[in-house]
Amino acid sequence: MKKMMVMTALACCLVSLAQAQFTPGIKGGVNVTDVSNFNGDNRVSGHVGLFLHHTIDSRWCIQPEVLYSGMGQKYNTSSGERTLALSYIQVPVMVQYYPVRQLYFEAGPQVSFLTSAKSKGDNGGNKVEVDNNYHKADVGVNLGVGIAATRQLGFYGRYLAGLTDISKDNNVTNMNRGGQLGMYVRFH
Repeated sequence: MKKMMVMTALACCLVSLAQAQFTPGIKGGVNVTDVSNFNGDNRVSGHVGLFLHHTIDSRWCIQPEVLYSGMGQKYNTSSGERTLALSYIQVPVMVQYYPVRQLYFEAGPQVSFLTSAKSKGDNGGNKVEVDNNYHKADVGVNLGVGIAATRQLGFYGRYLAGLTDISKDNNVTNMNRGGQLGMYVRFH
């Protein structure tokens, strides 16, 4: 219920901004993530969300976004493989540069809000809530590239580098890291 209220509030904010010469859209795709200083394999999950695209001039655009995104990592224990499944509401603000009409490079800051943290056993069984082990907010920076196939449809790749320690009460710095591949649709 809490997640739905947050998503509804953020969607309302995006809709109100859309009336200020912003073009709204949706986006989604796959995430491949890990946590720094955490031994194990990458976690594959996904992301989905809304964005507002604003053209500043022929080369520069700005695009605030609200995404629901899975982060985390797989790791081994004496009882088998487990997955640290971190779910976030991410709010990146991307500045995009178009050197040519259909290719863009982007960069920007991101604030993320933890909605859930679980440790799951093989095949998703034996779930343990670990929310209290992680900070409720995270800050990172994104770098990416995209291709506008048409005025409405495009594809992108992005890398997130966390800048803050996500874990509590340990002597190791753990930061989110991950890549995203996805597609977007702009509504005109």
